[in-house]
Amino acid sequence: MIPAQRKQAIRDGLQALGLSLLVHLLLLGLIVLGTWDWQPFERELPPVRVTLVDTAPLVAERRAAEEAERQAELERQAALERERQEAERRRQEQERERQRRQQELERREAELARQREQERERREADLQRQREAEEQRRRADEERRQAEEARQREIEELRRQREEAQRRREEEEQRMRELAERRAAEQAEREAAAEAERLRLADERAAEDARLATLGEEYIITIRALVTRNWNRPPTTRPGVECTVRVFQIPGGEIISAEIVRPCNADEATRRSIVAAVMRVGELPYRGYESVFQRQIDFIFRYDG
Repeated sequence: MIPAQRKQAIRDGLQALGLSLLVHLLLLGLIVLGTWDWQPFERELPPVRVTLVDTAPLVAERRAAEEAERQAELERQAALERERQEAERRRQEQERERQRRQQELERREAELARQREQERERREADLQRQREAEEQRRRADEERRQAEEARQREIEELRRQREEAQRRREEEEQRMRELAERRAAEQAEREAAAEAERLRLADERAAEDARLATLGEEYIITIRALVTRNWNRPPTTRPGVECTVRVFQIPGGEIISAEIVRPCNADEATRRSIVAAVMRVGELPYRGYESVFQRQIDFIFRYDG
């Protein structure tokens, strides 16, 4: 850059040159005006003195100043270009840094989204397993409920049959009593009394025997039904199976062992399956059957296909 003092000196030189040229032009104008009406005369005119000023140094100095200003302008433009390039470089670096941060942010967001999706899938899988487990428990409860209802229906049916048998026995006893009364009326008082006593004792024995026989039959039927329900038929089993099964139990109905005794027309696999069915029953009915309870019970297991 050109110092301020030098610029001022150049301006002062140019002003001096301009004033010098103006003075010369004024003198020239005065000369022209003074000689406008001139008439020739013989008297010799005095010589005109003209002062010339050499302006070459001023022109050179002005050119040097212009060159210096041009060079300074070029340097300023170069400095501005360097600053622009530096600013562009910083902008590009900032843009690259912004893109890197954006990519990092997108990567983290994608990772978080993936983790959230995995967590959602895990929760859905847990819920699905819980629903399946709940459904299995519900089905098992429903099956147990249905099995219990079926068992209750079987017991109710057996009780109804027993009550019906009891009613028939009572009707038969009533008929027997009426017959005894008619016979007692025809016989002598002594014979009637003896016959009545005999009939009473016979009635009591018959009623007890009938009750025990019916209860025992009901007990065997109940056991056979329980074993049949718990039996898993092997593929080798053929219709017409008939086997005698012997069950050993303790008071309360708990089964401690079971075996197949003769006669039995089943193959070995069927025999094992029947014994396994007895053991799956686990506990035989006891309440209400105390009078016919036996530690060893034999019953016929049949399969007709």
